[in-house]
Formats: sequence, C-alpha cells, structure tokens
Amino acid sequence: MKNILLVLMVALGVVFPYGYPFSFLIRYILMLLLIFAFLDIKINREIIQKSHFIILALNILVPLVLFFSLKSIDITLATAAFITAITPTAIGAPVVTSLLKGKVEYVVVSMLLTNTVIALMIPFLIPALLGGNAQISVIDLLFPVLTVFLIPYLIARFFKRFVPKLHGYLLKHRNSSFYFLAVSVYIATSKASHYIRDELNSSMEIVVYIGIATFLICGTYFILGYFIGGKKFGIEGAQALGQKNNAFTIWISLTFLNPVVALGPTFYVLAHNLVISGQLYKQQHKK
Repeated sequence: MKNILLVLMVALGVVFPYGYPFSFLIRYILMLLLIFAFLDIKINREIIQKSHFIILALNILVPLVLFFSLKSIDITLATAAFITAITPTAIGAPVVTSLLKGKVEYVVVSMLLTNTVIALMIPFLIPALLGGNAQISVIDLLFPVLTVFLIPYLIARFFKRFVPKLHGYLLKHRNSSFYFLAVSVYIATSKASHYIRDELNSSMEIVVYIGIATFLICGTYFILGYFIGGKKFGIEGAQALGQKNNAFTIWISLTFLNPVVALGPTFYVLAHNLVISGQLYKQQHKK
C-alpha cells in the first residue's frame, strides 16, 4: 500500500478536493517532517560537492532559456515556465531523500543554496524579464524559508542533546513520517484541483500548454539531477533538482503575477509527486 499511497493521494485530491481549505497546514506538516529528517543529520565541508553548484546554475539558466524561447509564442506560457523552472529545491526534499535511503545532508546543502540564492535573485529577475513594476521583498521570500528550515533543525538538535530518549524513539519510528508526507500531497493536490475547477478564468488551452510544459520540466530536472549527482549522489541529485518548493512560487505567482501563471508550480506538485511515488515503489521493490 505504501508503494502507491502518494499516487492515490494525488488521485484523491483531484476527485475529492475537499482538503483545499487546509493548504495553510502544508508549511507546518513540512516542519514536522523536517524534524524527522534532521534527527541524525551532520553537515560538514566534505558533503559540499561541485554538483551542488551545477544544480544551482541549471536552476537559474534553464528558466531563462525557457522564458526567452517561449516569449514569442505566449508571454503567459513563458512566464509560467520560468516561474516553475526557477523554483528552488523543496523543503520536503530531505524527507523523501531519507525515505529513499539517500544522504540527507547532500539535499540539505542544495536546499539552503538554491533557496537563498534564488530568493535573492527573483526580486530582480521578474521586473527585468516582464518589464513591470512588481516589487518583491527579499525578506518576504527568504524569512519563511529560513524559518521552516531552522526551527525543525533546532528542535531536532535539542532532542538529540537534551532529550536523548525521545530522540531515539523518533529516530526508530522515522519511517512513519511518510504518512504525514501523504497528507501534505493530498492537501496540495486538492488546492490545485479546486483552483482549476472553481477559480480559473482563462481558456483551457493555455492550461493544457502549461501542464505539458510543467511535466516536461519535471522529467528533465529529475533526469539531469540524477546524472549530475553521478554514481555516488544520483538519488540525491535527482531530488535536489527535481523536487521543488512549489508553495514558494505559487505564492509569488498569486501575489505578484497572476493565477494562470500559478498553474505552473501547481501542476508541478502533481508531477514531482508522481515521480516520487515511482521512486519509492522502486525502493520497496529492491528490498
């Protein structure tokens, strides 16, 4: 059942999107998941790889190439592709990496690097590309990421240092975090499904184009990340480049751009969770 649970949660969110009012809980669910992921984490210089900077570079160059390639076709499609592709590594990526028995520290480095750099660049890139007057505060972008990351990390460190029995208990039952991940997938999918059904004001043609572009971006990123990570960090590289902090760019789209553009990162929620489901199934099959 575990093997297909994420796919079932995606399907459930599409057919029964009653979880959309609880989308605000995703942030806190991720914080809970990160506590499990950080229980035995160690970050040192040895874990910082050249591939981290290649992933960062691709995370910036690919969206720019997509924007300028699609701009002459449709500016909305180009903007959606850009905002989808530039999304940094997901805050939940270390959680999935842990479930896949990968090195969590590798993905944490990528998460910190991409979220920090991209949060600093987006306030300048969006006005430059669109020629608008949109102003995005760096603090408004950066602070939520640091909060969601730092609080779970400090809690996990506190448990390890001062409450070793609780730390050991949580570490022993860390795999149970999978079910919290499944809940967050259902809520995110419900939010996307509700928006398409009840709030979308554009023609369905642009929705289809954005959906196709998003799934292609997702597949490309996971494949590139796997090869960039190499034999040693293939799983980790795929998660670092393929899993995206979509809540971040959905917020940017809805606040500073428009709801149609927000469909890009919204569709990506579905796309990367389908990939993750396949990866978890393969992991279980190996066992």
